[in-house]
Amino acid sequence: MQASASQDKTRRKPGHNEGTQHPDYENITLAFRNKEELKLKQSAPKKQAQVKPSPDTPQIPPWFHRTIMILYVLLALIFSFCIILSALVLVKNSEMSRELWSLRVELLNVSSLVQQCQDQQDNHWKAVQTGIREAKSNIATVSSKVQSGNDKLKTVPADITDIKKTLQELEKKVLTRKPGLGSAHF
Repeated sequence: MQASASQDKTRRKPGHNEGTQHPDYENITLAFRNKEELKLKQSAPKKQAQVKPSPDTPQIPPWFHRTIMILYVLLALIFSFCIILSALVLVKNSEMSRELWSLRVELLNVSSLVQQCQDQQDNHWKAVQTGIREAKSNIATVSSKVQSGNDKLKTVPADITDIKKTLQELEKKVLTRKPGLGSAHF
């Protein structure tokens, strides 16, 4: 091969300098005696490939194409199944979204009702606390009045004894002035 290439280099015309500037360039030309020979050599391998397959290439079994087609069909079925499942998931998702939205609205209603109940409870509790304060102040007033009444009652026996003493003294005075009338009168 190298010998024919070196011969080709010497056979070239002197004005033909295509790859002389590039060091890796090597122009290989094949010499044919005529163009018919070239056409026969180019067409001959095609006819051989059509007539007889070479023993080096592996033979494809006849069921191989059918198996590939079945695999493609299975792949298409799996793909369509995935699309159907995705559609079902989307439908369920929209249903659940609607349900969650209605639950949210109900929760908002419940929370507003709870807030109203808490406000009412706070108002009632404030009223109860006000009532308790008023009752405590009333109890304190009554207690102070009872205490002053007790204090007055403590002085009553002393006053009664003073009154008794005063009455006895008056009685003695009346008896000493009228000795006969005092015993019959009483």
